[in-house]
Amino acid sequence: MARNRAIRFRKMRKTKEPMDIDITSLLDILVILLVFLLKAYSSNNIIISVPKDITLPDSTSQSFNNAGVIVQLSKEKIYVDSKEVIDYYSNPDGIVIYGDGGRLVTPLYDKLVQVREDIELTKEQANLGKDFSAIVNLVVDKKIPYKEVRRVLYTAAQAGFKQYKFVVLSQEQM
Repeated sequence: MARNRAIRFRKMRKTKEPMDIDITSLLDILVILLVFLLKAYSSNNIIISVPKDITLPDSTSQSFNNAGVIVQLSKEKIYVDSKEVIDYYSNPDGIVIYGDGGRLVTPLYDKLVQVREDIELTKEQANLGKDFSAIVNLVVDKKIPYKEVRRVLYTAAQAGFKQYKFVVLSQEQM
């Protein structure tokens, strides 16, 4: 009896063929993951660290900022590329803050001219052949009066930065 069973199973072993795997459902999962990752991917690689004393205004804007110099304006300080330029409340050296009839912020102007010259020198040494981008990304506290924002814009224009973008908090980031 055992011998008959062994002969029967031998026939079954010989007739087996490689098993086919249905990968349709696996491909469906991969396509869904691909779509999700493409939706979540942002080609904007600009990272802006916002000081804790700046509250960004809300916006429904969907456009991204371009690479450029970052000017941050709070009630007490002005930063250029995360480095403090002006502290309104502690001015120990007696630096003249406003010039050109009160429209120009002098220390900010000096720093922006220095940054522009550094960028132009770097592009010249790297042989990029591109013109100076002249873009300023403005991070402004929403409680700052427009008069101060106008001074910063005027100062940036005088320093050679003719284009500006305001950094705001989009609805997705709230």
